[in-house]
Amino acid sequence: MRGYLILISLLLILFASACQASEENDLWLLLSSYEDIGITIKDLAFFLATHGYDAQPSQDQSYVIVKMKAGKEVYLTPNGASPRLADLWMTAPTAKTGPVQVIASDAIHINATYNMTDDAEFIKKISRYTMFPVTPLGMCYDGSQKLDSTYSDFGHKVIFLYNPSGFDSQGHIWVAVEDKGHPNTWLAVDSYYGVMKDPEYYTAPYSFDEFQYLDAINPQWRLA
Repeated sequence: MRGYLILISLLLILFASACQASEENDLWLLLSSYEDIGITIKDLAFFLATHGYDAQPSQDQSYVIVKMKAGKEVYLTPNGASPRLADLWMTAPTAKTGPVQVIASDAIHINATYNMTDDAEFIKKISRYTMFPVTPLGMCYDGSQKLDSTYSDFGHKVIFLYNPSGFDSQGHIWVAVEDKGHPNTWLAVDSYYGVMKDPEYYTAPYSFDEFQYLDAINPQWRLA
């Protein structure tokens, strides 16, 4: 009984951690999607509030405090001419034109689900393009890029699917290849395991068609 309770406690902790990570990823994506060289602390807090965040300027007006739904606070400072609206801080750091969107609104899809192809010949063809595993287990970032290069060279449309909480919260990325003979149907491929028919591989918190967009999703922390 005691072991069972410990297991339940660990699962609850992991679930809370995954939810918190997702909140931070979503915030980073929003910051990455806009730029404003002259945004102020007050403007930044207002901008975040209009997007549903609990955001307030600090008492000395030197940074913005964002309180996540899980209770954690993160801190933001406008970054001027650098990419994105602001820098993200784990701990509190010691009037112009409005934000300019720099990532197209449809470039990154959130919580999208893709239809799996049932064309046996297409599945067989995709399986034969490369030997699996493409890279060692745990190197899905490199592996997914190699798969993208391989399938794109053969004229196939490829998208990346990314789960920041996958594989014990280390994050996992894989690809899906469109079946041209049956538009809007896809075949998921994991760089280690190969072709995947598991429904979990056809939906993800984030999906995009260029690997560079991964940088707009993963937070890059600064330490005070």
